[in-house]
Amino acid sequence: MQDKKIKIGLLGTCLAHGGANKMQALYSIAFENAGYEVHHILVNPEIEFDYRGKVKHLSPFKKGMFNRLKRFLVLRKFIQTEQIDYLIDFRSRTKPIMELLLTKFVFTCPYIPTVHSYELNFYFPKCKWISKLIYQKAFKITAISKTIEEKIIDLYGFSNVTTIYNPIDYATIQQLAEKPISLNFPYILAAGRMDEDNIKQFDKLIETYAQSDLATSAYHLVFLGDGVLRPQFEQLVERLQLKGKIHFYGFQSNPYPFMKKAHFLVLCSKNEGYPTVLTETLACGTPVISFDCASGPNEIIKPNENGLLVENQNFEVLKIVMERMISDKELYSNCKKNAQNQKDLHSFEQFIKDWKTILT
Repeated sequence: MQDKKIKIGLLGTCLAHGGANKMQALYSIAFENAGYEVHHILVNPEIEFDYRGKVKHLSPFKKGMFNRLKRFLVLRKFIQTEQIDYLIDFRSRTKPIMELLLTKFVFTCPYIPTVHSYELNFYFPKCKWISKLIYQKAFKITAISKTIEEKIIDLYGFSNVTTIYNPIDYATIQQLAEKPISLNFPYILAAGRMDEDNIKQFDKLIETYAQSDLATSAYHLVFLGDGVLRPQFEQLVERLQLKGKIHFYGFQSNPYPFMKKAHFLVLCSKNEGYPTVLTETLACGTPVISFDCASGPNEIIKPNENGLLVENQNFEVLKIVMERMISDKELYSNCKKNAQNQKDLHSFEQFIKDWKTILT
């Protein structure tokens, strides 16, 4: 008789849009490849990303107190009926009472919440004793960077926290990166959602580019991503009279050819979790520049080897560093040559090895 497969439940909002949702999809591929049985449990039905496993939708029971209670019961029954061995949670968790009820009465198997942002208010109530009520009996809390792990331990005193880096599907990325794109000019790249919180600070990047030597050079600035702030960014470009040099290509289901063809990628966020855009760009063989923001970039970038770290939120230094990555040919050549040196750190094999220390 074959050994019973370990059943992994992946609880998330949906399989579209955000980085945590994309990671849920990627986790499912890695887990299924490693022989686990995967079940997605989704609050919303949207699916954009490639994934593996079965899907259970909770959306029919979304609105109203009665339906919310019914959703709790449906979720509890699903976990028990399917005999889920471990439940990994990708949601942001901003409703303490609901989370307390879930952890006490619904999650009947070992529960593993993941933390994907340095902004812990997306996951933990401000009141520490309520956080402890919710999470102290979690099987494990997994952070996606060591900086986040240290912050959780420092603020809440939990001992059941560990770091597991997000995986990268190198083989698929490199295959997709070979697809043709029609850009016929040299460019630097920025990518991310243009949401109203403006975490990516693309407006400041546009201004920094405009003040730099790059604006009068052959190098253009290309943005990937969409959101409510995109019209404002486009208006800013028009006011700066740079419409022919700064381009918006919206959301791309396959961003990898853009990453591969870019001279380098720049990240100037207010904060991050563990920015996948950096690891994916490096996987394409392209150097990166990033603020040394909390958290993630300084665990990915090795300065002068695969890219450059910039003093956090110092846009004047960012301008100088962007110019340097163009003008210093030796530096650029070295960073490009070593861009893929950390691929083993984010491989599926390392990811599964790390998870096997938890899923015993």
